[in-house]
Amino acid sequence: MAALLWGKSSTENIREMGPALAILLGTLIVSTFITEFTFTFGLTAAWKTLFRFLRLSIVLTIPLMLLPGICAMVQGFFNRGNRQLVRVREDRDTAIHPLKNWVLRPFQGIGLGLLLATKLLTVLQLYGGTAVTAETLLPTGQFQMGRFLSATAISVVVSLLLSFLWTLDDLGVRYYNRKTGEVRMIGKYLGLLLPIVFGFYGIFSLFDEYDRLPAALYIAQMVIVLYPPFVVFSVLHNRYLKSREDKLLERLKAAQDVTLADRAVPAISKI
Repeated sequence: MAALLWGKSSTENIREMGPALAILLGTLIVSTFITEFTFTFGLTAAWKTLFRFLRLSIVLTIPLMLLPGICAMVQGFFNRGNRQLVRVREDRDTAIHPLKNWVLRPFQGIGLGLLLATKLLTVLQLYGGTAVTAETLLPTGQFQMGRFLSATAISVVVSLLLSFLWTLDDLGVRYYNRKTGEVRMIGKYLGLLLPIVFGFYGIFSLFDEYDRLPAALYIAQMVIVLYPPFVVFSVLHNRYLKSREDKLLERLKAAQDVTLADRAVPAISKI
């Protein structure tokens, strides 16, 4: 993570991660000097907010180092029989775009994280035989090892899944069927919409006993806590791709520099 940050100047870091830094700064000011915000208040809010941001950013980013190994493991599932991973030249895009890196991907990550959290709470409810409410999800102000390990595990799973899907998307890697001539985008829209919709729906369902306004405020604060780390993760993922592109393509065993015309493919469908 440090190498990905230090490889750019301070000006470039601020420009590429501007929204995350702005929201983090606003959170620090409000929670330290004005009122309780993002579940903390006062002088302790300063170090708690920064520590929370750094912890989540590190947990999301460190799994990027496992990406080459994941690509090597997963490629066998796609490259078999008449099916193969190919790189479509026109679809490669490793640049940072405000809409993609500041809006779509952070909320995709937040939605997926909330979805996994609600599923985990459902399992705990079935296992423990007790009802799970919003209080189970909200911070208590005290360190709890079980909550910490659960949050870390969910963050790692989200990081690994999204970094793999984003890698395929950014490098223009597609799923090609030699027999039918069909090229498919792997999880491009399914992976974007479903986590956001079902993740936020699942969280709202835990706040059934709350009025709509307090419930919306609690959820908004959760999003504000998670948004800056996911922006950092999204930006650093792009930087990691640029520095490891050839290695990742080699591990994926994707056919190099294929154009749609080369394969005579009329259209691209989505999984």
